[in-house]
Amino acid sequence: MVSIYIVAAFSWWTYAHYKSSKTIYELERKGLESHSYEASFDVEMARQQELFEDSTAMKNYFYAHHPKHELFFIPQGDPLYNFMVRPKWEAYQELETIYKRKVRMFILEGAVMMALIFWGLIRIFYSLSRDLKVKRNQRNFLLSVTHELKTPLTSIKLYLETLLKRKLSEEQTRTIVQNSLQESERLNLLVENLLLSARLESAHFDLDIRNLNLSELTEETVRNFAIPRNLNERISMEIEPSVYVKADPNAMEIILTNLLSNALKYTPEGSQIQVRLLSSKQEVRLQILDEGPGISEEDKKELFTKFFRIGDENTRKTKGTGLGLFIVKNLANLQKAEIQVENRLPKGSIFELRLKNNG
Repeated sequence: MVSIYIVAAFSWWTYAHYKSSKTIYELERKGLESHSYEASFDVEMARQQELFEDSTAMKNYFYAHHPKHELFFIPQGDPLYNFMVRPKWEAYQELETIYKRKVRMFILEGAVMMALIFWGLIRIFYSLSRDLKVKRNQRNFLLSVTHELKTPLTSIKLYLETLLKRKLSEEQTRTIVQNSLQESERLNLLVENLLLSARLESAHFDLDIRNLNLSELTEETVRNFAIPRNLNERISMEIEPSVYVKADPNAMEIILTNLLSNALKYTPEGSQIQVRLLSSKQEVRLQILDEGPGISEEDKKELFTKFFRIGDENTRKTKGTGLGLFIVKNLANLQKAEIQVENRLPKGSIFELRLKNNG
């Protein structure tokens, strides 16, 4: 409503100035014409006072006192008694030129101001939209972090209470301890992601760029991810040997771990996750392929922003905080790499990291 009022008020202001200029122009035109009668009366009075004796002196007197009008004589009779006064054509043109200049000025000022107003309104709209998205994402983040923190803590507490209250066999004790360690690792990973995202935002993440054998690092990272989660049968690898890039080993491990974790969240139980490492003369492509539901074009635009997660936290079934892909994007940018996502046919997604080939 305020925006509509501002636009309407400024439109009315521009129109009022245009009407005012037109009214002034018409009044000045009429004033110029009415001055002809005053000029005629002035010349007549000067003649009666014998201020001039012939038509030449009469003209000199007239143009000295009335420069915007012209005097012409009627051929019949004495010119001192038979004359007419009218505005000069140049005087009309001058008034019209001033009027048109004012109209152009108001139109130009109006167009510029309207453009600025609309630009400001668009900026305000996008700013409000961005703030709403940030608030929604922060709300989702708080809900997800609360859940992600509470779940492993509750599990660990339950496991410890079980150990204290019951006499268990060695195998049962080992299972509970392993489960507790998995939950603590999950909790540790969450805290590390929170700290890492803060370091990336504050530009306090130092890279150790070196000549890295990405083939070996990829295989080792996939094994470290798959074995504790019993995912050996669900994750397949297609890795070209001896692929070298200029990169930070720790950053690449974090990127790959987060991409695998993201694929696992959205891949149905029993579906396959594929890891491919392909190289050409110019670039190296690290791909993570899943069989999940895919990602809409609208969500792709926000996918790598902080706290963003598909859907609403109250209805979303997958776990997460919305930091994983944000970390992936920033670590890729720091290494001058490019991360892309596209839909996989018939279903699923393909996340692809592109780096320069250093082979």
